Amino acid sequence: MSRKMEFEELIPVLIAEHAEMKRDLTEVREAVSRKDFLSASKLLRELDRLFKQHIADEEAQVLRILIDAYGVEWADDAITVFRQHGPIYDLMEKVKKLAVLSTEELASYEEVLRQLLDEHTLAEESRVFPRALSTYNGHAVAES
Repeated sequence: MSRKMEFEELIPVLIAEHAEMKRDLTEVREAVSRKDFLSASKLLRELDRLFKQHIADEEAQVLRILIDAYGVEWADDAITVFRQHGPIYDLMEKVKKLAVLSTEELASYEEVLRQLLDEHTLAEESRVFPRALSTYNGHAVAES
């Protein structure tokens, strides 16, 4: 398989992971509402693993293509969006710790995490990924 095919296949995988992370958060909320903190903690650990790999894939592949093509200054929108990974991850860590402590605090932080993740994934899917694909396709054609 060519490098181009691998990258083009990555974007749908990343978008599917966004949906999976959102579903996981919904399941966390449902587990907490049932006071099933063991399940909530387990789901959050799985979400944590997925999110770490997801960040690595986005930054290593998508961001690299945009920076290589445009330089840091012109890839600033993607850089800004990807800088949200840190606060999202920090909030996820807090939610994981709260999953065993307090229903009210967990619900509050989980809602903030959900909103931040929704805003972040919308920015990636509507701005960053299309630009990366367009950039990659343009370079792949030019190199052919």
